[in-house]
Amino acid sequence: MNGFINLLENLVANKPKKFFYASSSSVYGDAKSFPLSEDSVLEPKNIYGYTKKLNEEIADYYSKYFKINCIGMRFFTVFGEWGRPDMFILKLLSYHSVKKTFELNNNGDHYRDFTSIKDVLNILKILIKKKTKNHQVFNICSDRPILVSKLLKSIEKKVGKIKIKNIKRNSADVYKTHGNNKKILKFCALKKKDLTNFDTELEKLISWYKIIEKKNLFK
Repeated sequence: MNGFINLLENLVANKPKKFFYASSSSVYGDAKSFPLSEDSVLEPKNIYGYTKKLNEEIADYYSKYFKINCIGMRFFTVFGEWGRPDMFILKLLSYHSVKKTFELNNNGDHYRDFTSIKDVLNILKILIKKKTKNHQVFNICSDRPILVSKLLKSIEKKVGKIKIKNIKRNSADVYKTHGNNKKILKFCALKKKDLTNFDTELEKLISWYKIIEKKNLFK
């Protein structure tokens, strides 16, 4: 948070055309009604979610009083090539490659709105060129939540049986993420069909991982 404020302080004296920052689906917490839209109640469940919520409020303040055009992006479980190795899909593949047992929370009984990095990049390219003002926040999501246990089975069909150990649900985790992406699609003049297909992108990701694994590039 200190880093975020320091950055905005510097932007006061050196105003950019627009300032993009990463928020998160974690700001919503354990919601009960889906899909979640940008005006849904924010009730973070963990410290990470609280910091993202506060960053949005800070960005709103600087936009209002210092006229900085801010765009906050609430990312929902972004996946793809060169992604974070601690995220579910890549972590699962890396454990499987060394025959290590993967600890699965709550038997995979939770849902995640997986969002392709390709969709994220496409949206960012459009937003960079769009005229914006003040402070705007967008859900960056697929609007298609997937049951994690079902995803695990899909991955096993492609790579073989994975060693799994079930552990109890982490109390800081939310059960389901499912964002409404109508606002960002409308703003960027996109349609649902313009978004990537999850199964296709998963297939590409697994193929990519097998290649870089052989070259030892992901260690």
